[in-house]
Formats: sequence, structure tokens, C-alpha cells
Amino acid sequence: MNTTIKIQESLTTIFRIANIVSKQDLDEWCGDRARERLYSKVQLLSPENWERVRNPKENVRFRYQKILTGYKINSN
Repeated sequence: MNTTIKIQESLTTIFRIANIVSKQDLDEWCGDRARERLYSKVQLLSPENWERVRNPKENVRFRYQKILTGYKINSN
């Protein structure tokens, strides 16, 4: 596995495979586990970047809120 995959690339891949395009889609996909399902998948796909970032969960959260519809900071 290529461990240099960036967090952004991991999110894009996960969202494409799971057909996640909105906050609601992510809520349904994560279920009652908050965002732990997403964080664990990103950590698995991007282990080097996950360890290098000071607060990886915060980084992931910022990035998915920019990508998905249903968030105030969404640029779409």
C-alpha cells in the first residue's frame, strides 16, 4: 500500500466509493459512531499523513466540511 496518500485523496476515494456527497450521506454512512468510521478509514489509507498532522481528526473534519454539501463552510 502506498502510505504517502494524502488525507484529501483518501476522503475523495472514500466518498466516491460510498457515494457520499452530503452531510446527510455521511451521517447515514457513519451511523451512531459519530465520525469514527471515517477517521479509521482515513487513518488506514493515509497512515503517514495521519501521524504527521498535529490534529488529524480536526484536519479531516475541516476537509470534509469543505467537500460535502450541508455544511456552512462548503464552497459548493
